[in-house]
Amino acid sequence: MKSIINPYRDNACGLKMIIPAIWLNALIFASELTLLSIGFTLTYLTAKVPNFAHGTYAGIGIYVSYTFSKILGLSPYIGYPVAFIIGGIVSVIIYVLVINVLTRMGGGAIVLTISTLAIQIFLGALIQIYAYWLLMRYGTYTQVFMLKDFDFQIGDFPGIFIVSMGLTIISVVLLHYMLTRTKIGVAMRATAEDPELASVLGININQIQIFSWFLTGGLACVAGAMIPLWFMATTTSGAAIITSIMAGSLLGGFDSVYGAVVGGFLVGLSEVMLTTWGQQIIGVWVGEYRPLVPMIFLVAVLLVEPEGLQGAYNKFMASERGGKLLQSIGLKKKED
Repeated sequence: MKSIINPYRDNACGLKMIIPAIWLNALIFASELTLLSIGFTLTYLTAKVPNFAHGTYAGIGIYVSYTFSKILGLSPYIGYPVAFIIGGIVSVIIYVLVINVLTRMGGGAIVLTISTLAIQIFLGALIQIYAYWLLMRYGTYTQVFMLKDFDFQIGDFPGIFIVSMGLTIISVVLLHYMLTRTKIGVAMRATAEDPELASVLGININQIQIFSWFLTGGLACVAGAMIPLWFMATTTSGAAIITSIMAGSLLGGFDSVYGAVVGGFLVGLSEVMLTTWGQQIIGVWVGEYRPLVPMIFLVAVLLVEPEGLQGAYNKFMASERGGKLLQSIGLKKKED
């Protein structure tokens, strides 16, 4: 049990003094889920379809890290750029060959959503085939594994903690800059708001869609590539995380990328913390019910505020109290 709670036993004292292991687990998972939630929301904004195959992109990233570390004998971090490119290409192929074709054929939201479920099954099968091929070709176990032995440390902190937090922060900052300061970012926002009007204004909607799907697929694959460096990974880990991704996106609000950042981080943090606290207070068996945490978030948000945190924020700012708050900080003129 001691080794499970604190994976780095040699540096247990240092880790406990600086940051508890439970928070370390929670922050790493929250960072990974934030990247996944951003991609899920961005895909929904541009394509108007919830991509249920989004979690499977992370599964591809898991085996990119496995291939670089176990097969090639390299640091899994070297494989992150490769994971981004592979994830982006797979996502674009899905858009071009499936989503775009069905859209042109007149397929509605339900048809497109069902198609993403079929894609998830197909990609999951390909991951299984690849894992089995690695087993037969190299004789290495590929079904359940961790890659902590391939990680590095900076002081008392595992490298994946620094990398996951750093990548998430950098990705959020760059995404904000792209959406607010670049032409392609403005075009993406215009496409999300009104595709028909954006097309009339001369924006190539198809190119924007391709870029958006490439970006979201790449981010998801990189997030998946980080998973086995701290958590147990299997061939179905990517597909299994889709509920948490949806919970994070829904909590933040499907219409807000910034909401997805907050929602994904909160759901990831809560999922690990609540489960661990439950194991400590009630019993170890509580860990088996960890998937219920994001489900509770989904149900609660749908019942209380279907538009998520972004919707709650908009309603508050439109209220009298919100108006007074804006006036107090100088963002709104006082009415005469």
